[in-house]
Amino acid sequence: MKGIYEGGFWSSILYPANGYYQTISRITYGIGLLFGLSKAPLVANIIAILIRCFFVMFVLSDRMKFIALKYRMLFVLYFLLMPNIAEGYVNVTNAHWYLSLYLLLVVISDDATTTSWKIHDFVLLVISSLSGPFVIFIAPCLILKRISQNRGLKNAIINIKAFDVVMALCCLIQIIAILTSADGSRSHAPLGASFSMLADVISYRVVGGSIFDNELISPMGSMTVLNICIFTLLTIVTLIFFVRQDWRFKSAVIFPVLMIGFALAKPMMSLTLPQWPALLIPGGGERYFIITNIAFFSLIIFICSKLDKHTRNLSILLPVALIVLMIPSYSIKGLPDVGYQEDVAKFETLPSGESMKIRINPNPWGVELTKK
Repeated sequence: MKGIYEGGFWSSILYPANGYYQTISRITYGIGLLFGLSKAPLVANIIAILIRCFFVMFVLSDRMKFIALKYRMLFVLYFLLMPNIAEGYVNVTNAHWYLSLYLLLVVISDDATTTSWKIHDFVLLVISSLSGPFVIFIAPCLILKRISQNRGLKNAIINIKAFDVVMALCCLIQIIAILTSADGSRSHAPLGASFSMLADVISYRVVGGSIFDNELISPMGSMTVLNICIFTLLTIVTLIFFVRQDWRFKSAVIFPVLMIGFALAKPMMSLTLPQWPALLIPGGGERYFIITNIAFFSLIIFICSKLDKHTRNLSILLPVALIVLMIPSYSIKGLPDVGYQEDVAKFETLPSGESMKIRINPNPWGVELTKK
């Protein structure tokens, strides 16, 4: 918001921040500021809610009809009720995580056949790809799709589509942004990485955290022997299905694995302390596990769908039971009033050129603005 307010929309949107382009945040606050500084956060939250709504509607649309409706309904219920998302819930700052998942579903869905769907896909492609680095991890999924559709790499290149070209350009833009601007904005604190720590993080934050509130199961973070067993079992099961299933399943594995790998290689948890141990603190880095937790629950649904008919009908009670279990964890504490509206009212009375710090959540954060 600061960059757009002080420098204008275009000067803000053309430059990366924290190592990558963040287009959705800039577009949102560009729209929000049209309604005034006091209303900008409300407009931003409305847009964040709409992104979630469009995502749900896409999952339930005919574009995803290759998955039975009952399984898509379970997926949507989980998406709406999943725990441990206070950091990323209905805010534009972390909307790029949901946009990346949205784009992945477009890639693994049936290709658009109508003009309206094609416009939808291209708009989502550009906004999602230029709102975070995740298009780099989705591109291999699209390549896999085209090779499968065209029965070989050569035919895929010959029959390349405009959608593919645009994604490639967006990938290039984000790669250049990462290579030219990431080092100065990321934490250089040590990772504190080890295999046992990896097993603790994945088992606690992905397997346990996909169902239960992190606070509730916090002791799990230190159960290293159990976590190594869980991590090993998850890896073996995933690899078995990865080898045996089609390009859609492979894509659904490739994206979250590459994403969490990148996140764990360059997390932003502390400026001084080891990064990975901080991920075992309940509530820390929730944004990094939104995609992986959705992927893990989707794996549960997928396994249930592959059982024989009678067992499948019974096994569907498992994800239903898990959703019921997570309802007590579906609770997000309201943010306190830190005085944003008061500060904005005072800011509006300042003479042009004078600066003031406006309080924002989380306390004691603030944004220094210069009155235009």
